[in-house]
Parts: sequence; structure tokens; C-alpha cells
Amino acid sequence: MKTSALLVLTLLVASPLLRADEISEADTALIKAVRDAGGQATQLAQNDTRITIAFHLSDKEITDDTIKILAGAKNVYSINLRGTKVTNGGMANLAGLTELVRLHLENTAVTDDGIAQLKGLTQLEYLNIYGTPATDAALTHLNGMKGLKKLFVWQTMVTEAGEEALKGALPDIEIVPDFKKDRTKAIVEAERAAEDAGKEVEELAAAIPLAEAAAAEAAVKADDAKKAFDVENVKVTEADSKVKEAEKSLVGANKAVEDLKNNADAPKAVVEATAVAVTTATKTVEEAKAALEAAKKAVEPAMKASTEAKTAADAATAKIAETKKKSEDTIKKAAELKKAAAELKAKG
Repeated sequence: MKTSALLVLTLLVASPLLRADEISEADTALIKAVRDAGGQATQLAQNDTRITIAFHLSDKEITDDTIKILAGAKNVYSINLRGTKVTNGGMANLAGLTELVRLHLENTAVTDDGIAQLKGLTQLEYLNIYGTPATDAALTHLNGMKGLKKLFVWQTMVTEAGEEALKGALPDIEIVPDFKKDRTKAIVEAERAAEDAGKEVEELAAAIPLAEAAAAEAAVKADDAKKAFDVENVKVTEADSKVKEAEKSLVGANKAVEDLKNNADAPKAVVEATAVAVTTATKTVEEAKAALEAAKKAVEPAMKASTEAKTAADAATAKIAETKKKSEDTIKKAAELKKAAAELKAKG
């Protein structure tokens, strides 16, 4: 017993255990190999020695031969091969990475056969096969990956039937896009939008008579304002006419005065009477001009009121047309939404 304890102590002193945050020699060698091959490799976190590997940003051509360095690797958390030249032939190099949690294969040539080689990656939680030639057959190879939580299948040949079959095997998986879930959501949104459009149609139908009544009232106000303006405008015309008549009389009176001045025999009484006529005519002109200015001032608010009433009437008329057009468009929109919802329901 003493001999065994001494042997164990000797081994511990000769080969000290790694700390939890220390990378092993094997991992260090793997990181170097990945970097030499044109990829990126780092420790996952300061207190997590698992390795993350990425080739998607490499300036070198990454092929099946490149990733042979990954075969049999341990302690690998994630691998990103997005957009590389990797094919089905390279998947054998990943098949033994039983601790792998995340794998990016988007925009590669990997097909159903390549994905079939990954069925042993039981720790995998995230798989992205976006933009690959994968079909529903690829998903059947994932049935045993009980830890798989997220799968991306954008721009593949995967169908709703294939997704539903996988969800039957992995009830907690999130598939993007989820065709059934998205279709159900689209149906609900289309029906809700159709219902909202229907309500809007009712509101617009009720608004049309109100708009017509408002337009009729505005038209009456515009007509009344126009009549009031016309009355004031007639006063301006009449006042202007009186000014012209008064000025004409003044011109005649002034001429008479000049004629009398040139006639030495003109009776004094006539001269005086003519001078009085000039004074009277001058005063009449001044009064007529004052009346004209007053008439012009009075017509300005009437003209403004008439213009504003006409603008309001035109706007009210336009509102009727706008409301009717909106109603027609909304009726059409509601019908289209109902049809879209029915078509989505018909698909299953």
C-alpha cells in the first residue's frame, strides 16, 4: 500500500495536472495547425479551454484537404466553414468531433450525403446549412441529435414536410425559416389586416355622407360669400363712377372760370357764382374719392371671405372624391387579404 501511494505521488510530481484554464499541448498544436492552414483558432474564453475554429475569413482556398487537420480533434466547440470549397468529402474529418456544439456549413457544396456523416455529433446544438443543396433527406439524418436547438435552412430544398418530420423527432428545435409557423403567422396577420380593412371600409362608408354634407354646406357658404362680395364690389364700381362724374363737373367749372376771366364784360354775380360752383365741385370730388376709398376697404374683407369660402368648398368637394377613392382601394385591399389568407389556409 505504501509503495502504491509513493508511486502515485511520484507521477504527480513528474507530470503535474493541467489547470482548468490551461490549454493542452494537443489543443495548442491544433490551434497552430489551423492558423498555418489559413484559418483562425482561439480558446473559447479565459475560463473555458474549448477551441473555436473559423475558416470563413481565410484568404486561402479552403478545401476538404485543408480540414484534414481536424480529424479526430477533441475539445472543439465550434467550426465555421461558411463559403469555403468544402464538400461531402470533407465531412468525414468532422464526424469524430463528438464535442462539437456549433457548425457553420452555409454556402458550401455539402449535400444530404455529407450531412449524413455528421449524425454522430450528438453534442451539436447549432447547425447552419443555409444556401446548400440540402433536401428533406438531410434532415432525416439529424433525428438522433437530441441536443440540436437551432437549424438554418434558408435557400435550400428543404420543405415544410421535412421540417415537420424533424420537429416530430426533436420537439424543441427551432428551424429558420419555420415554414408552418411562418405560414400560420402570415394567415393570422392577413386575417387581422383584412378585418382592419373591413372596419376601415365601414368607417369610410360612414364618412362619405358626412363629407358630402360638409361639401354642400361649404358650397352654400361660398355662394353667400360670393354674393356679399358682389354687393360690395358694386358699391366700389358706383363710387368710382361718382368720382369720375364729380371730376368731370370740376373740369367744367374750372373751364367756366377761365372763360369768365377772359371776358371783361362778364357780370360780377356770374363770376362769383362760377367760383362757388368750382368750390362745390372740388368738395364733391373729395367726398366722392373718400367714398370710393371706403368702398374699396369694405370690399377687401368680403373678397377675402369669398376666396376662403371658395377654397373651403373646393377642399370639401375634393375630400368627397378622396374618401370615395380610399374606400374603393380599401375594399379591394380587404378582398385581396381575405383571398391571401384563404390560399395560405388551403396549403395546409
